[in-house]
Amino acid sequence: MKKHSTIANALTTFAFITTLGAANLATAGDVIKSSNGSGKSVCSTLWDSHRVDSHAPIGVMGDHTHEAGEMMFSYRYGYMEMGDMRDVTHDLSSQDLFRSGFMVAPTGMEMEMHMISMMHAPTDNLTLMAMTSYQFRSMDHLSMPGSPARAMNGTTFRKKVEGWGDLTLAGLLKIYDNNSQRVHLNLGFSAPTGEFNDRAYPMQPTTGTWDLLPGITWLWQDNDLSGGAQVKGRIHLDENEYQYTYGDSVTGTTWLAYRLTDSLSVSARLTLEHATEIDGTDSRITGPLMSPPMDPANTGGNWLEGGIGLNYLVPDGPFKGHRLALEGIIPIYQDLNGPQMQRDVSVVVGWQKSF
Repeated sequence: MKKHSTIANALTTFAFITTLGAANLATAGDVIKSSNGSGKSVCSTLWDSHRVDSHAPIGVMGDHTHEAGEMMFSYRYGYMEMGDMRDVTHDLSSQDLFRSGFMVAPTGMEMEMHMISMMHAPTDNLTLMAMTSYQFRSMDHLSMPGSPARAMNGTTFRKKVEGWGDLTLAGLLKIYDNNSQRVHLNLGFSAPTGEFNDRAYPMQPTTGTWDLLPGITWLWQDNDLSGGAQVKGRIHLDENEYQYTYGDSVTGTTWLAYRLTDSLSVSARLTLEHATEIDGTDSRITGPLMSPPMDPANTGGNWLEGGIGLNYLVPDGPFKGHRLALEGIIPIYQDLNGPQMQRDVSVVVGWQKSF
């Protein structure tokens, strides 16, 4: 109950803030878009979905809606690298882990995700979205000298897994569209279509549970500036087949974008994420815990990250209307539950096309 109330409070607070922001923007009537002589269009008080910055940084999901009858296909490639171990805000060495009783210390992890999604708007106020991913995950390890783990695996070894992730289905319900601002609700769920491949909790491409994905998104435009904010939660509804449940989470993000030209924009983004620890223990894990990733207590925490991105809208030619985007993300602050690997860097590259 405590985990769920945290998410509910965050969503309520964000809804209150966005409502105030929408109410306080003064209107001056509808203005027709025109050129200002700089190669960029002057923004009207009507929302312009054809602007290059009408889409959020590519790392934000469920950020925009479409007009009735429109459809969009997209592909994203995501890469995350994780490195040194951390407990709360303190860095730990492999020797620290060995002295704590672990026989194996993780030294690094890489995650790659190929994400495909489709959006369709049956009405102006409702956009439907479906998304899934194929993932590759690898983790490097160091065995403690003289331990059975070193005799079994050697001094260093790597584990690799790959597989399909879960299927996300969502409806984006637009509840405000005026004064160059839009607000929509993110009403989604995740179905456990992925497969379990390993006993280490960070290595799974699936949660194995049905999850609710509530959220709310606010967008605004003004001449060459635009921005937005989003709060989304993940609430796990049951246990997976191995008798445990990943921790619930809430993520808030806000961004600011600037149009360099009608075809190119640059963005800056901040993201704050909170996740609780896993509830239960994987039924396949028996005996002593050889490595921190096998302990469910070593999950969850708080992350503050910053991102810089580029959005490009092809202006003409055979690929007119295609969107290309890039965002790099680095951690600013990490407060982690128990010894676990901290995030180093993330990159998201994407393509989008509306019809």
